[in-house]
Amino acid sequence: MGNAVSCFNTMKKYQREFSELSDALVASYHHYEIWWVYKNEREKYYNIMNKYLMFFSVSLSAHFISMLMAISCLIDERYIGIKSLYKKMKNENMLSLSEVKNIDKKFSELSNIIKGIRILRGSVFAHISNKIDSESAFLKANLKYDDFKELIYSLGEIFNMMRIANGMNILGFNINSSKVDTNQLLNDLIDYKNSTN
Repeated sequence: MGNAVSCFNTMKKYQREFSELSDALVASYHHYEIWWVYKNEREKYYNIMNKYLMFFSVSLSAHFISMLMAISCLIDERYIGIKSLYKKMKNENMLSLSEVKNIDKKFSELSNIIKGIRILRGSVFAHISNKIDSESAFLKANLKYDDFKELIYSLGEIFNMMRIANGMNILGFNINSSKVDTNQLLNDLIDYKNSTN
């Protein structure tokens, strides 16, 4: 009975962390999808995006910054973050040896991307560095477009391993829901523009 109560108390103890990180993970994914449509499918929507140039320029920037800041929450080690929660669960022996090895390996593989995200957050978006300009920060971060998706998906895998170890269901994503909505919005704008000509 004591172990069951202890397990229940641990689950209650980390309920806020899991809830906040679930929100940040879902937000990072959806902002990524919208940003990616704007970047990757720009040729398809070139005319309509140029017709509303300021809106889409600001929207592109806003979704990138929102994605970056949500990811920054996920990788934060000082406050609530996936890695800080992982360290707590590891120290409390809530994860098996194979889970620890798997998660450590994933974090190791993501280390360069995480470093790049921290450079951008700390030097360009959350703060404006007086030591490095924006262009140099982007070069130093050395991130490719696909790195953001890889990081979000990999953090989701790590997070779900931790959820399962904590007796929770996996966190599901409504894959491509934001992408579908963004494409539909852009197509509706094209249809509207064509109908008024």
